[in-house]
Amino acid sequence: MKEADRLARLQQIAAMKRDHDMARLQRLASHCEGTREKITQLSQPQPLVSDPALFAVRQAHLAWAGTQRMHLNVTLAKQTARMLEQRSKTAQSFGRADALERLARKIAKKRPPSR
Repeated sequence: MKEADRLARLQQIAAMKRDHDMARLQRLASHCEGTREKITQLSQPQPLVSDPALFAVRQAHLAWAGTQRMHLNVTLAKQTARMLEQRSKTAQSFGRADALERLARKIAKKRPPSR
């Protein structure tokens, strides 16, 4: 296999890896955003009620919502950690693909035109 062919294959592989890492990062970011939206929904103020039965139900709901927010915050922290880790991997794959692209252009400039 020629050097140019090998470099082209490496570029293809690097581009596939970059695209895969980027898709994974976007998926993780969307999971984080979904969790944030759930936390926001649980934090919305509820209307005041005068009926004692509804007041008791509202208090039970507030207690439940507080517990859910705590669990969602833990989930969000884990998701954020995974996203930050993936961001680092994605940056590496972008750098690798970019370096191969620059190397290919540099080699193409040095190579005399074929006739």
